[in-house]
Amino acid sequence: MLKIPARGRHITQEPQTIAPHLLGAPLASFRRRAFAFVFDVVLFGVVIGVLFTGFSALDFHRRDPTYFPRLKAYGSLEDSDQKAAAREKLLGDLMVMIQERCPDAFPSDITTMVEARDWAALGQEFDGENLVLTLGSGKTRMTGRNPRTLMIGTDFLLGQGSTFFSWGAFFIGWFTLWSLVTKGRSPGKAVFRLKVIRLDGKPLRLWDCFSRAGGYGASAATLMLGFLEAIWHPNRQAIHDKIAGTVVVVPSR
Repeated sequence: MLKIPARGRHITQEPQTIAPHLLGAPLASFRRRAFAFVFDVVLFGVVIGVLFTGFSALDFHRRDPTYFPRLKAYGSLEDSDQKAAAREKLLGDLMVMIQERCPDAFPSDITTMVEARDWAALGQEFDGENLVLTLGSGKTRMTGRNPRTLMIGTDFLLGQGSTFFSWGAFFIGWFTLWSLVTKGRSPGKAVFRLKVIRLDGKPLRLWDCFSRAGGYGASAATLMLGFLEAIWHPNRQAIHDKIAGTVVVVPSR
């Protein structure tokens, strides 16, 4: 159960209570913290990208178990007419799956072709163009022209769940769980031998980890000055550290 931090119950002289045994502990340098954070963000991107690509592939297979075998066979076709027909059908089936879940994903002219199942017209529309598939936040949508970009969003991958989940929610959840489970050491902080601790010396709780992870948004919203504040702050606290009442230290071995 979440509890209100003790330092927030009464008016005090200082906004934070610093445990006496923490005074003099070596603080992490800004550069070291930056490297650890970049490591964490890259790892988050790789893991989430793999997971969501896998979810998307499983959804395709559930909707049409023949899609991936046909896609594999398409690559081995040599006859140009057969290859063109297979390409039109594969593209059309993909469009139908997206259209069923995300009605506003395509421009009006392409939507009309998909609804009419006019694969020949759709093939002519994309003839000589490249179609780039990407994963992104927000709604699934098609943009650009030669190449066209089809961004697969959370509304396609998660369906109705996209109302409650977003890349930002997964980002906060990622850092919250890592900090909670490892007691202040995300993968990046573990690699660079850093640790997040509470200024009052108590163990990190769920609320501390959550508020610090959510505070990344506040640090970023200030044109990144919230992160840079760790350069000149006496305790090298960024905005998200201030929100959670934490500091990043170099723990003794």
